[in-house]
Amino acid sequence: MMIKGVIFDADGTLLKSMEFWDSMVVHLIESTGAAPSDNLTEILTPMSMLEGAEYIKEEYRLPFSVEEIIEEENRIVEDFYLNRVEMRGGTIELLELLKSKNIPMAVASATDRELIEGALRHLDIHKYFVDVLSCTDIGEGKISPKIYLAACELMGTKPSETVAAEDSLTALRTAKNAGFRTMALYDVTQKRYWEELKKLGELSVEENFDVRAFEKIFLSKSIK
Repeated sequence: MMIKGVIFDADGTLLKSMEFWDSMVVHLIESTGAAPSDNLTEILTPMSMLEGAEYIKEEYRLPFSVEEIIEEENRIVEDFYLNRVEMRGGTIELLELLKSKNIPMAVASATDRELIEGALRHLDIHKYFVDVLSCTDIGEGKISPKIYLAACELMGTKPSETVAAEDSLTALRTAKNAGFRTMALYDVTQKRYWEELKKLGELSVEENFDVRAFEKIFLSKSIK
């Protein structure tokens, strides 16, 4: 059936930013002489910035406080989000389609709200969204459906009539288990999990957003 709302993840979904995060965190860990694990990105993706800082401090015994890690990360990423980040191809076309159908949209991100809002303003797409929700503000990462449910409340929709668009296997599984409809997005940092992501998504997108495919799957009025 036709959906009534869409929740977009930011990093790796709307924004082409996951490789930046990957290299930034790896550099921080390697600067102490430690060697990051191969699956570090997948571990950190569904976490809030606070959870991620706590994880890498404990896992790699970093000689910084959690507050210092977050401060350093914020210093590095602020310029990137506010001035240099790019969006996935087809984003404007999809947002315009949803706007034309009067379908509310929200952003649910593990990244701090201020950074995502700055990126959306930089790309001039902030006007499309009801609000931006951050796991930091919600108090739980995407291993919990809390942020998706909060977005539904803002949009006035139910999970069964709302699409969750994610590039993280953990996050998409959380949304699907909570009753949301699902769209899987490919990101190079998550490539080892792509086959599993495709199985979870009603629609899977490898490169640019496919407006026609989205319309056919999620905006049809016929009963599935």
